[in-house]
Amino acid sequence: MNKLVSAVIFTLGTAVTASAIAAPAYEHRYDERRYAEQHHDWHKEDGRWQDQRYQRINPSRDWRVGQTLPRGYDSSRYAVDYRDAKRLHKPARYQQWYKINGDYVLVNERNNRIIRILN
Repeated sequence: MNKLVSAVIFTLGTAVTASAIAAPAYEHRYDERRYAEQHHDWHKEDGRWQDQRYQRINPSRDWRVGQTLPRGYDSSRYAVDYRDAKRLHKPARYQQWYKINGDYVLVNERNNRIIRILN
């Protein structure tokens, strides 16, 4: 009796394993539109996907006076002293010059609004 039960269990286990192995693999279909909708920071340029968050920004073209300075650029990494460049005037109280990709941006430190952009 034990041999019969063992044989039945072995047979059923083998059948289940064989059917799992023989099952067709899951085929993932890539849909560019759906991908772009889900990951809206990405766009396709020149046949390649590029991340828009890391594109080179041009402050004199992309930003305007009165806009809020994006958080990524409000750091000491971009801050400059007005004496480092000859054409920068001394900032008033609560103002700071930032050099971002070759352009100088004067920002009010209290509300992070752009006051002036020099390219």
